[in-house]
Amino acid sequence: MSIVMPNDVELDVMVAAMKRLLKTSARMYMHLTKATIERFGHEGEMTIRKGLRSYGHWRGTEMREAHHAMGLEINMKNLIGCWDNASTYIVKDAMESEGSFQPYDTRFDVHYCPAAEAWKDAEFHQWGHVYCDEFHQACASTYHPDGNVVIPQNLMKGDDHCHFQWIMPPNAQKLELGTPSELGLKLARDYHASTDLEAAWRSLKRSNRLVGGRFYTHARTILERHGEVGREIIKEALGRWGAERGKKLRAEHEDSGIEPSLASFIHHHDMPATIVWRQQATFTPGGAVIEIAETPHEEAWEDLGAIDYGALWYEGSYPSMVASYLPGANAIWTKLRSRGDEVNRLEIRIA
Repeated sequence: MSIVMPNDVELDVMVAAMKRLLKTSARMYMHLTKATIERFGHEGEMTIRKGLRSYGHWRGTEMREAHHAMGLEINMKNLIGCWDNASTYIVKDAMESEGSFQPYDTRFDVHYCPAAEAWKDAEFHQWGHVYCDEFHQACASTYHPDGNVVIPQNLMKGDDHCHFQWIMPPNAQKLELGTPSELGLKLARDYHASTDLEAAWRSLKRSNRLVGGRFYTHARTILERHGEVGREIIKEALGRWGAERGKKLRAEHEDSGIEPSLASFIHHHDMPATIVWRQQATFTPGGAVIEIAETPHEEAWEDLGAIDYGALWYEGSYPSMVASYLPGANAIWTKLRSRGDEVNRLEIRIA
C-alpha cells in the first residue's frame, strides 16, 4: 500500500501545511548548525558547509534523474520549472508573471520565503545566507555540470527580496543519460498531476521527502567528521529542535483557537502527517498511540540505504516536542521501522 491523497483535503490547508513544513525543516537545519558550531568551532563550520553541499548534490541528482525520466532536457529552465520543493509552489504566481525562464538563463525574484522568516525570527542571518549560497550552487552544478546560480540580493543579507539567476552556457554539453533509472521513474510520478489540487499535494509530499534527505546529509557529515561526539551533538540539536517545535505548535494552536490536546497534536501537526503520511491514532483515557506505516521522509532514507537514521531522528526530537507541547506528557517510541519493526509506534501518556 502506498500513500494516497485524502479525498477531503483542501488547497488552502495544503498551502498552510507547506509554509509550516518549510519553517519546521529550516529550524532543523538551524539547530544542527548551532549545536555543531558551538561544539566544534571552525571545524564545525566546515562540517556544516560540507553537509550543505551534500544536500545540494543529493537534491540535484534526484531532480536530474526525475526530470530525465519525465523526458525533459536538463537545463536551468526545467530545473526551476520542476523544482522539488514547495518553496516555489507558494510563490508560483509571482514567479510565473514576473520571472524570465530560458533554458540557459532563468531569473526571478522571491519576496516571500518561510525559511527566511524562521531564520530571521531566530537572528540566524549569517548561516541562513551560507545555506543559500552553498546549497543552491551545489544543486545547480550537480543537476548539470555547467549549471551555476548567483544570488546578488538575498533576504538573509537584509535585502527585501532574493534575486536568483540560474545560468549555463548556450554551448553547454547535452547530457546523455541513457535509460531512466528505477529511482528516476519513481520520483517522476510525484511531478505528474491531473488537477491543481493534486499538484499541490504532490509538491507537499516531495517537500516532506526533503526533510529526510536534509537530516541524512547533515547527520552523516557530522558523524563522519566527529564520530560519537558528533552523535551526541545531533541528539542535542534534535532535542532543542523538538522542544521548539512543541512550543511553536502550541502557540500556533492557541492563536488559532485550537485547544492544545493530544488530538490537536496529531491532527494539526507541524508536519503534514494527516495529508502525506500513512498513520493511525488510537486514543485512551490517559494518552494516545500513533502507528505510522509510511512517510515520505522515511522513503528517502530507504532509497539512500539509511533507514537506520530514523531512530536517531524520531527518538531525538519527539519526546521533547511532546513535553513542550503538553507539559506533563511523555512520549516513547515502542516500535521503529529503522529497527526492523513493520511500523513506527509512538505511545504518549499524560501524567
